[in-house]
Amino acid sequence: MNKFCFLILLTMNVFSASAQKNGTIRGVVIDNLSRQTLAYVTVTLMEAKDSSLVSFSMTDDNGRFEFKNIHNGNYRLMISRVGYHNSNSLVSITDEQKLADLGNLLMLDISKTLNEVVVKSDAPPVTLLGDTIQYNAGSFKTVPNANVQDLLKKLPGIKVEKDGTVKAQGEKVNRVLVDGKEFFGNDPKVATQNLPADAVDKVQVYDRQSDQAQLTGFEDGNYEKTINLKLKKDKKKGMFGKINAGAGTDDRYESKFNINSFKGARQASAIGMANNANAEGFSFMDILNFTGELGRMQRNGGGSINISSDDAASMGVGGGSNTVIRTAWAGGFNYNNIIGIKTDLQSNYFYNHYNPKTESQVQRQYFLPDSSYYYNQHSITNNLNDNHRLNANVLYQIDSFNSIRVTPSFSFQKTNNSSSNDYRTNTEDGSLTNQGFSNNSLSNEGYNFRNEIMYRHKMQRKGRTLSLSLQSSNNKSNGESALSSINEFYNSGGSLLARDTLNQQSNLSALLTGVTGRVVYTEPFLKRSLLEFSAGKSYTKNVSEKTTYDYDAQNGKYNQFNEGLSNDFENIYSFTNVGLRMRTQKKKYNFTFGATWQEATLEGKITSGLKDSVISKNFQNLLPNARFQYNFSRYKNFSISYGTNTTQPDMSQLQPVPDNSNALNIKVGNPELKQEFTHSFRTNLNLVSIFSSRNLFFNLSAQTTQNKIVNYDSISSLGVKTTMPVNVNGVYNVNGNASYSFPVRSLKLNADISSRVGYYSGKQFVNKNPNVIKALVFGPEIRLDINPNKNLDLGITAAWNYNKTKYSLRELANTTYLQQEYGTSIDWQVPKKFFLSTDFTYTINSQRAAGFNNKVPIWNASISRQVLKLNRGEVKIKAMDLLDKNIGINRSSNQNYIEDSRVKTLRRFFMLSFTYSLNKRGLNNDDGGNVRMMSR
Repeated sequence: MNKFCFLILLTMNVFSASAQKNGTIRGVVIDNLSRQTLAYVTVTLMEAKDSSLVSFSMTDDNGRFEFKNIHNGNYRLMISRVGYHNSNSLVSITDEQKLADLGNLLMLDISKTLNEVVVKSDAPPVTLLGDTIQYNAGSFKTVPNANVQDLLKKLPGIKVEKDGTVKAQGEKVNRVLVDGKEFFGNDPKVATQNLPADAVDKVQVYDRQSDQAQLTGFEDGNYEKTINLKLKKDKKKGMFGKINAGAGTDDRYESKFNINSFKGARQASAIGMANNANAEGFSFMDILNFTGELGRMQRNGGGSINISSDDAASMGVGGGSNTVIRTAWAGGFNYNNIIGIKTDLQSNYFYNHYNPKTESQVQRQYFLPDSSYYYNQHSITNNLNDNHRLNANVLYQIDSFNSIRVTPSFSFQKTNNSSSNDYRTNTEDGSLTNQGFSNNSLSNEGYNFRNEIMYRHKMQRKGRTLSLSLQSSNNKSNGESALSSINEFYNSGGSLLARDTLNQQSNLSALLTGVTGRVVYTEPFLKRSLLEFSAGKSYTKNVSEKTTYDYDAQNGKYNQFNEGLSNDFENIYSFTNVGLRMRTQKKKYNFTFGATWQEATLEGKITSGLKDSVISKNFQNLLPNARFQYNFSRYKNFSISYGTNTTQPDMSQLQPVPDNSNALNIKVGNPELKQEFTHSFRTNLNLVSIFSSRNLFFNLSAQTTQNKIVNYDSISSLGVKTTMPVNVNGVYNVNGNASYSFPVRSLKLNADISSRVGYYSGKQFVNKNPNVIKALVFGPEIRLDINPNKNLDLGITAAWNYNKTKYSLRELANTTYLQQEYGTSIDWQVPKKFFLSTDFTYTINSQRAAGFNNKVPIWNASISRQVLKLNRGEVKIKAMDLLDKNIGINRSSNQNYIEDSRVKTLRRFFMLSFTYSLNKRGLNNDDGGNVRMMSR
């Protein structure tokens, strides 16, 4: 590792020394008739031989521009501005001439051109339109049959992570639009991973203001980084898209299609996929969120439903870690249109069939005040989810001052989950404490309906508005679960003391209904300020029932009613809040501050066997908030914010009825719990230079929680753990991220150096003893993207993750571990229409438990060739995990135990695939054209 660090540092020094020897190009842009200088003109510098982008800039208030650190070569300089003809100049940098001063460069005003001329329109690669950065897609060459994600990787200032997450100017892009409309909802990956790159004309990046800021005209500091894809005109006159199918070894297969038909305001798209090769293209988070919601509804009733709330993490969804083997089928239809002249309709339907299978080995070291014990588990899970989702967004513009928006959403899901586990617990000296196995299954189906109706009224005076909203929700689920387990308990001499056997089935049902109303009124205040008054009322009722029956060996039926594991509960949660906030907007800064008063009530009744428990809680809080932002310039700013929120204990945490469905882990609620009150702080520094592509980002966040709900564990000599939630203070965490990216143009290289750091301080209890857990996480990363020419892309990455955890309960259990990851990638377009791609990642796990210190090399490669007329087809052969070494390793140390896990992953396979492109016009579409100007 030291050699690798030295190599990187040496490389950086070489880069810096090389950059210092480069030249400078400068000039002044003026109007050809008035002879006045022109400000805010886009100036683009390109290679003369192939028009590839070198850099871009904008003239200052005096019409001046300057490019520094330009290496020797021949260039083409293009200047462009709305209302003027583009102008081009050739310029060279040599050893003899390091300074190229072009003097005055004339621009011709379109409106004042008198004679008939023919002008070749040549769109600049990058243009600034107000606060929007616009990229001309035709100026950035992509690989054959590339999707939008591949195009975004080529754009300066935009970064695509391994999991497909897109960042623009260092911020995560949360919304991708197609011609200003949502594409299959608000999942950016659906658009970036399914739309073809050759369908895009322009890529626009901007900060989308919040709906409230757009309505009032006053900034509130809430922005959402957004990308809008403007399609080419010919793509709006017929169908376009791609169809792909492939088959491989070990019965692997994958297929995918997207078909689009756009015309005017009408957008119709169909997409689909099926694979068992862990290929992505759609996000599965909606499935997980809905599954988790149904699980929470039924767990609140005291049930033992195991719809894992950790699925998103364990599956590595979006992380590309392939820590499960999954089969996925999905498809949907998106339809957007303007009906009449007042109604804007956006709608989509989606279906998912998702089947992840996991086999894992887990080893935990638990800490007691005077000793430790070890828990080992081998588990196999097979989860099957079928989900239908229908969304609509209808905006009816009554007139220029009034509008109504309706956003209904309906989901229906069926799940069939099963798991089998065998486990054993040993003391420090290796003596067996307990062992056993369990088999669980769950069959469940349910629906989730949500709707929001919002009325907005904008008054004559700017900033004076009234908004009314009404949200309603209705969720219902029914299911059956089965549990069979045997647990054996041993004394210190190894003799069997007791055997606990469970063989039972449960019927489960849950129903949730809720409604929330909110009113917001804004009033201009002083010259540049706005007062915002808000009030809200919410009511939610949750009803759940679990009926458990034990197996009767005499008649072979599950008909013995189990009172201890059967319960009904009903709870009502409601709140009323009233808030006041002031927003002020100045030229250089803006700020907001205010507070919300809230009163919340939680009432519930739990019936378990013959025992009723009544819970009634009332919470009153004042929740302050504030935010300040200072703008050094358009793309350089600093902000700091403070906010508060509360989290109420749920019924499963409050009910005093023990849940002993797992004989080794008994859970009991605590009716004396208080609500959590969290203070959050966040600061951001963004220094973006879109012209030099030098960007610095820094953010720091901190949270501290009063009355944090944590576990109070009591562990018996037989290894049986009883857990009860309690409130504690002194829990906090601090997280920071910093990144600096810059180009080295002489080497056609972009570098990104980043690091994250986190510190966590928590508290738990073990056998009446407090255990304060402090964890430090530190992770630097270096990424180099090299483009020697337009046919070759190289990538180099290095990342380190350092973790140190301390336990007050037992200092001998303190742990330190390190993970290193090194990687490289090559994309190379070679002659004869062939394309080569390969990537290699080497992960080193160290300082773990025995058997978990694996070194994992992953090598993937592919070769493809374009075929058929106009290169409509592509044949590809790819190999995944060529070395057959893939394995999932993870460590967690932020509880009262250290856990190492190893998960079976998808290993080596080969696949042959074919892709066919619809309505393809060839590789080199000419976005330019001849424009005939006539004298007036």
